[in-house]
Amino acid sequence: MKNIFLEFLRFLLKSKKKNLPQISELIKIIGKSPKILIVRQHNQLGDMLLSNSLFRAIKENIPECVVTLIASEENYQAVVSNKFIDKLIVLEKLKMWNPIHLFDFFKSLRKEEFDLAIVPVTVSVSFTSCLIARLSGAKFTIGPSSLDNIPVKYSFMFDYKIEVGDSSNLKKHISDKILDIVRPFGIETKDLSEHILISDEDKKFASEFFSKINELKVGFHIGAGKIPNRWSVKNFATIINYVKKEYNAFVYLTIGHWDEELLNEILPFLSFKPEILKNFPLPKLAAIIDQSDLFISNDTGIMHVAGSTNTNLIALFGPTDPEVWAPIGKNKFYIKKDDDINSIKPDDVTHLINQILEIKK
Repeated sequence: MKNIFLEFLRFLLKSKKKNLPQISELIKIIGKSPKILIVRQHNQLGDMLLSNSLFRAIKENIPECVVTLIASEENYQAVVSNKFIDKLIVLEKLKMWNPIHLFDFFKSLRKEEFDLAIVPVTVSVSFTSCLIARLSGAKFTIGPSSLDNIPVKYSFMFDYKIEVGDSSNLKKHISDKILDIVRPFGIETKDLSEHILISDEDKKFASEFFSKINELKVGFHIGAGKIPNRWSVKNFATIINYVKKEYNAFVYLTIGHWDEELLNEILPFLSFKPEILKNFPLPKLAAIIDQSDLFISNDTGIMHVAGSTNTNLIALFGPTDPEVWAPIGKNKFYIKKDDDINSIKPDDVTHLINQILEIKK
């Protein structure tokens, strides 16, 4: 039944035959100030922050373009203040089941008269993203023909079908891999770093937060959406107590909606009461981390927020490959031993802390 449905969609939505410019000519054809739609609504916070290399590359190569990004309710905060995005559309998925809302959504999208729609991919392909790009009314659409050498079933929706990833090179960093979708068109960047634009207002907020703090400032994120990515609270408690005792640091914990249980678990193991930052807006949280001396985190979305700042970062990895997912930067460090994150011992972390904070003291 699923295959029959796909064949029906192929018949209904297959990109119409038209005189397509050569790949090398497309960017010239759409002009100096094209309207570009990027559909990236199916991944999480970290995935969105790692998409920044794509946004940057497009703006570096087509400076006068107008970029509209479709994000999800789960990941839009990662780009709410991104300097490479001109317009942000948050896709409210539950409302899309309402025929009137669905019609209005595509009607408003088509009014934009996009010159180009792009569906970037890294680890999976979203049918919804492909469909949105196809129905956006864009003059040209770009999407994957394959992902890591596996054919994409929905590639019939695109004018330009691009091979993304290579199963023989699975160590390619995600920030690099996401550029595969636009590389054939001459769009590239050397800067693969993550980015959250910290406004003057948020900088002021962070300065006021730390206004009475003269000690070293160290933040921790003890949670992670995926349980295998969580270092034990006892290990974290050991490190937190160490930083307080050895450096007399001001310590704060960032706590999200899903971290309450972990917070309750760790507090009895702490020798003092740290500052708790609960459910802070992402830009304000980024500003606070940016004014800290060190941030230590599990492999999760907040790790990527810290990775977008200028602050020293220690990221703790379990089953995920840090060569593919860790934030990039000269003061961005990670520790991984094997797929069990708790094979990392507190001494492994304190050794790296000492290397970083001794310079700061």
